[in-house]
Amino acid sequence: MAKNISAYFDIPDVSLFLEGNTFIGSENTFNFRIKPDGDKLMSSVWYGMKCFELSEMSDEHEEEKSAEGLAALIHHIDGEYGKYMKLVESGEVKGRRTYKPEQKTE
Repeated sequence: MAKNISAYFDIPDVSLFLEGNTFIGSENTFNFRIKPDGDKLMSSVWYGMKCFELSEMSDEHEEEKSAEGLAALIHHIDGEYGKYMKLVESGEVKGRRTYKPEQKTE
């Protein structure tokens, strides 16, 4: 059985998804959702402070609904998080830790 080890996130094992449950995780303004759909596991990634339903997805990916498929999906999500971190570092995406409120001028 494949291990579900993420370099960044604590993601449950495949049993959660085999029972039909959805999992949502986040770090800073990087958000992801893993949802079972038939014999597949679907992942969605979005940036920002809005919920899944109100956000534009930056990535969507699918794998088979199995321990191996979940491990592949986790690897993919980790890769997307690496891309996100580069975007935050370059200033293309705002992260909560890099957000600075506008200063009011009087």
